[in-house]
Amino acid sequence: MTMFPKMTYRKLTATTVARRRTLATPISTKHALQALKSAMPDCALSDQELVTLVAELAVERGRSIDFDIRAERGSGK
Repeated sequence: MTMFPKMTYRKLTATTVARRRTLATPISTKHALQALKSAMPDCALSDQELVTLVAELAVERGRSIDFDIRAERGSGK
């Protein structure tokens, strides 16, 4: 399993949030989660942790969020 430092997760997630189309379009947690898991297939963070990080970073950047996926608790897959 490839281990990423915690800051790397944050940087990759911030990049994912920043790349979303327009400010008027909400960040899709489903699409963000798919993109992050594609970039980090062996990610040690659970789906819920990644969704929480996406939401946190989106809010910090003044973006709205579309919680269009239910992440399973404790799921890393």
